[in-house]
Amino acid sequence: MVVVGAVLGVAGYALEQARADWHPHVQRTSRGWRVNQPYLGINEPSLGGDHLAWQAGPYTIVMDLRSGRIRPVGAARDAQSLTPPVVSPDATMWLEYAGASPQRTLVYAFDFASGRRRLLLQTSAYFDVPALAGTTAYWLRSRGGATAVVACDLRSGRRDVLATGNGIGPFLLAGGTLVAWSQQTQPAAPFTLSVRDLTDGSTRVFTLPGQSSGAVFDTPILASDTLAWLRVDKQSGLATISTYDLTTLAARQIVSGRGLVGPGFDGSTVVWAQPAASGSGKVLMGLRLSGGAPFLIADAPAGVESVMVSGDTVAWWVGTGPRSFVETTRIPQ
Repeated sequence: MVVVGAVLGVAGYALEQARADWHPHVQRTSRGWRVNQPYLGINEPSLGGDHLAWQAGPYTIVMDLRSGRIRPVGAARDAQSLTPPVVSPDATMWLEYAGASPQRTLVYAFDFASGRRRLLLQTSAYFDVPALAGTTAYWLRSRGGATAVVACDLRSGRRDVLATGNGIGPFLLAGGTLVAWSQQTQPAAPFTLSVRDLTDGSTRVFTLPGQSSGAVFDTPILASDTLAWLRVDKQSGLATISTYDLTTLAARQIVSGRGLVGPGFDGSTVVWAQPAASGSGKVLMGLRLSGGAPFLIADAPAGVESVMVSGDTVAWWVGTGPRSFVETTRIPQ
């Protein structure tokens, strides 16, 4: 394992931006933006605060939603040599892969405040897709049959191992001062979530409700002190979106139905896509956990792949491949 801690600045960006094939098409809408990426397509965008980030072919691209400014912050060897970025209001991070034998994993971060990209780490160990909260990154590192949960400060590069063990993963979540990871001792057993509070170092273990051999869980979202997730019954196809308050241990069903996409969750608002009543396309819906009824956010095409929310900004990703796009709007007041 080699710590690099290199800051890549003006020269690196000038070289990447000279490769003009990364440039997206950006359209201002009445309440936000619509972005598509000619030839390359948009892959798995992520929203945090005022920034969107996504993968487009070999590039990692960031957009400032306030100004509409877009820049490439990474350029890998090819589209298969990197992971889509994760985003917090402060930064974005992603993994790139280089070499063949042994393969090297490169961990990159881009700080929005400074406008600088940092190569945090090079290693031959196996890494899972990271999680990000503020300027702290987390990842699962596997080596010699054991998995470690690693925390890394993006600005200093300092790293700490929070836990090690067998059966850790695949879920790794972070929000505020909390980080959580799943663990399954046996393939048929329910998974547990270990939640570490970084303010005092305490760890609590939870078993999410609704686990059964016929249920499929999408990766939960951790924001503030609450979890949100999508569960699908394999036999009936019925999906439910639920939340779980880690302080009160109260579970709440947000919506149930077929064809649900989501959730997006920022700690206070849950958003999702559901089939439109007309039978054509989908509608984006939202619910404030503080109270009130579900509300309509926007109409969307049938091909919505994911939805995201941060504050009063909602984003949705439509389609895959060259014709895919991402659109944003403001939550109606």
